[in-house]
Amino acid sequence: MAIALVIIALVFVTALGLHAYKRMMESREARMTENEYNTAVTLWNYARLVKSQIDEAARQGTGVIDFYKITVPHSSGYKMSLELISHSFRIYAIPDRYNRTGRLSFYTDSTITVRASDRSGGRATANDQEYAGTPNL
Repeated sequence: MAIALVIIALVFVTALGLHAYKRMMESREARMTENEYNTAVTLWNYARLVKSQIDEAARQGTGVIDFYKITVPHSSGYKMSLELISHSFRIYAIPDRYNRTGRLSFYTDSTITVRASDRSGGRATANDQEYAGTPNL
């Protein structure tokens, strides 16, 4: 009888543990999806700002960009970087911790099209699919 109670208790504790683990993983997935969506939106807005600054510098004929206005933004769970190439640019966003803060890597350039791909933490490219994600809120 005592052994049966111990077995029942072990099964119950194991079931509770599995349930808690499943909820933790679902929460992580939801957080990663939200991070990815927010990063894509931030990247798109930032690309628009950079493009407008480059276009304004070209219109003025100065070729001078105010870097205080195009400081690389922060995005939760992602590292963002900007490359300026003459009158063009590229912006990258990669997960801070792949498979913990996000899976998708993002890319955009002067076309303002946000592209994304699971690159295992590496950079996305201009050849990747256009991002069309929506938040799972």
